[in-house]
Amino acid sequence: MSNQTETDVRTSAAASRATGTVAREAPAPAAVKKGIAREYFESAVVTFVMALFGMTFIVQAVKVPTGSMKNTIYIGDHLLVNKFLFGSNDGLKFPIVPARDIRRGDVIVFKYPRDPQVNYVKRVIGLPGDTVEYNSRAHRVYINGKELPEHLVHVDIQSSDDPAPLEKISDEASPEGSWYTVYYQRDDDTLSDAPNAVGQPYKVPRKGDPIPNDIKNNPQWRAVYDQDNDGLFDSDQYFCMGDNRDNSEDSRYWGSVPRNTVVGRALFVYWSIGPTDDNKSPIANFISKTRWWRTGKFIK
Repeated sequence: MSNQTETDVRTSAAASRATGTVAREAPAPAAVKKGIAREYFESAVVTFVMALFGMTFIVQAVKVPTGSMKNTIYIGDHLLVNKFLFGSNDGLKFPIVPARDIRRGDVIVFKYPRDPQVNYVKRVIGLPGDTVEYNSRAHRVYINGKELPEHLVHVDIQSSDDPAPLEKISDEASPEGSWYTVYYQRDDDTLSDAPNAVGQPYKVPRKGDPIPNDIKNNPQWRAVYDQDNDGLFDSDQYFCMGDNRDNSEDSRYWGSVPRNTVVGRALFVYWSIGPTDDNKSPIANFISKTRWWRTGKFIK
């Protein structure tokens, strides 16, 4: 059998030489070339997935529609929010992810307790267990009986929807330990109807503290603070205020911010735009109304 095979091979080779042909191996199948449309589609899918991951776990973009945080944050500022800095809302922390607790003075974005579909941005003043009191005549905040060091600036009276910056009248010296500035418009704000911490101490609840009757008797509010209906706060609470003190609806009016509603810490302004002109095109408004000088402004 072996001799027959060798004879066949020699015969085939001789026939090839006689006809002037050379035996060749079959060519390998050509690689499938991706179309341009498919390459763009795949790139778009990867970009979308990465953006979705980032927006879900790392950062979130937020637009600020009110002036309650002026002059720290302007109307029309678009912020990037760090979502992982404080860890998960249930208190779990992972060694590979840098996280810390919420601190006094942090500017945070959270779901408004009276309407969780709306995001608010305020500064943390009182931590869980703190006693907060606001002296509306002197514009001083007291934490556990001690004055909170804040840099106070007196400004001209301005409507809440005015996009212009607050105009300074006088500037008090920064007390030792202050690192942010707050603004007040009225010399005396004692006529304020805010029920929490104004002229009287307010104890910031901790997780497990009993909820008050006004929350217990309101199904909408109770769904935010006491989802399991055991009569206790589901999470630690925070007392937050706007830097534009006389023009901010904050914890003085509607109460504490639950830890499990905190989205994250405001990082910086990635874009800011003033009131647009309806007679101009979107491109013209973008060029002429963008506050370029606020781009990249860190929030502190």
